Amino acid sequence: MKITGAIFDMDGTLINSMDYWAITASEYLRSVGIEPPVDTDRDYLENGMKSWHKNACPNIPFEEVSRGIYSIMDKYYMSYVSVKEGVIEMLEKLKAHGVKMCLATATDRAMVEKVIKKLGISEYFSGIFTSSEVGLGKRFPLIYEKSREFLGTDKETTYVFEDAIYAINTCRTNGIKVVGVYDKNSFVSEEELASICDYYLDKNSKYQFEIE
Repeated sequence: MKITGAIFDMDGTLINSMDYWAITASEYLRSVGIEPPVDTDRDYLENGMKSWHKNACPNIPFEEVSRGIYSIMDKYYMSYVSVKEGVIEMLEKLKAHGVKMCLATATDRAMVEKVIKKLGISEYFSGIFTSSEVGLGKRFPLIYEKSREFLGTDKETTYVFEDAIYAINTCRTNGIKVVGVYDKNSFVSEEELASICDYYLDKNSKYQFEIE
């Protein structure tokens, strides 16, 4: 792989937090006395907080819902979430090769900064881009375009590292090179993910790949 820039998703790509995100929507609804609809967690993961909010609890102000969701996730981030196996070694290799790195995530900045500091990986990233700050989610390419512009790297040698199928499809549709990363909460088969990515890191790869 010839690579000069790397744009990383966080949840499910660098850290093993998706198991917790996969239960948070239901946990929040129960905390406010609402019985979770069938597939509410999948709706949350696939469509994002704003869309899910309209379906699940539209009578509760979005800002209140957002605070509640992140309060629940905070306990998981701080007590249970860890860096995925092989990630530190990969980041060290990229750093040694002079690859510029940043984060592009749907998680809010304050939480991102807190998590990556706790997990000891903040030093690898020169910037953080969030969907809320950019103004559009990952069904649109803007967050990746702004990330690459910040890195100042060539499009042909800049790769997005993602686990979510909808985000990977955004990259492919817009000519953005992408490294697919296995996570069991992706809702699609490894074969399907691998077929649409420039590179695919399966559950056995431990983030190992060769850099030109």
